[in-house]
Amino acid sequence: MRDEDMLRDALSTIADRAHDPGPVAAGIAARARTHRQRRGLLVASAAAVTGVVGAVALWPRRDAPQPPAVLPTPSSGLPITYRPTWLPEGFVEVSRSGTGPTRQTRTWQRDDQRILLFLVPRSGFDGAGYRPATLGGRRAWVLPGPGKVWVEVDGGLMISVSVPLSDPDGRIAQRIAASIEPEPGAVAAVSLSFGWLPSRFTGPATAELSGTAGMWREGISVGAPLAIVEAELLWEWSTSKGDPATMRGRPGSVYLGDPNVGCPDLPGTEQTCPILPAFARVEFEGGRILRVKIGRGYDVSRAELIRIMDEIVLGPEPDTSWLPAS
Repeated sequence: MRDEDMLRDALSTIADRAHDPGPVAAGIAARARTHRQRRGLLVASAAAVTGVVGAVALWPRRDAPQPPAVLPTPSSGLPITYRPTWLPEGFVEVSRSGTGPTRQTRTWQRDDQRILLFLVPRSGFDGAGYRPATLGGRRAWVLPGPGKVWVEVDGGLMISVSVPLSDPDGRIAQRIAASIEPEPGAVAAVSLSFGWLPSRFTGPATAELSGTAGMWREGISVGAPLAIVEAELLWEWSTSKGDPATMRGRPGSVYLGDPNVGCPDLPGTEQTCPILPAFARVEFEGGRILRVKIGRGYDVSRAELIRIMDEIVLGPEPDTSWLPAS
């Protein structure tokens, strides 16, 4: 797959995972009330958390084998290298993710509006359809119409600024792009890492932290642009599916999916399939869920799922001070 194809897939996938915050916030508020009644806990009642398992999963492409995964270290922190110094009033940062210093994503949100910054290598940029410009003293490429701007930064890297809503002429995206500067010391830390994976599960490793300072989701995954295997630590993810299993010394459940139902095999294409993927889950005190999910189209045994779950390494809670309070 060409770099530009992988980039296009990755950006599309990330945008698709950024859920409409209205239903998500409402769901979190309802679940928080249940927790307060059931456990006496006080949790945040609004967050735009990515990665919630919905009714649709993406069917992955099967291309050439990926290199072995470099697994994140718990709480080591992924350095986040650039930030905008100007944003429209009311936007707060709700998500950071990346596979390393050259591929990163940051998301800001206000109500149902999002602003996304994608950092990628210069080789992944295709300027077709864009007009050259200069923004903030840097070379830039502007897409005529709604907000979409690329700006060149140091080290052969590019930043894409995307304002999907409320920017019909692109002026907001251009002003954001003109304000971009390095941000030394900023990180996206996670508290979990894979201790073991089947040798066939290979590819780039991604870490992500999102939500609010009171109710966040952290995740790691292997495989890009679509995850082969993903581990998440979050609040309130539940399902009636799954068979009982003991993992990490706790009661949990394992679900292997349904191999008889799914998308037709169309190589080189992506499709949406309303099927819950294979997963394993356990619940900790306070209502936090640790979940391992296997990407659609990849086989996994019950023993493998249980071993992946048992050998996940958990470290101290990550720094969530940059997330909104609620």
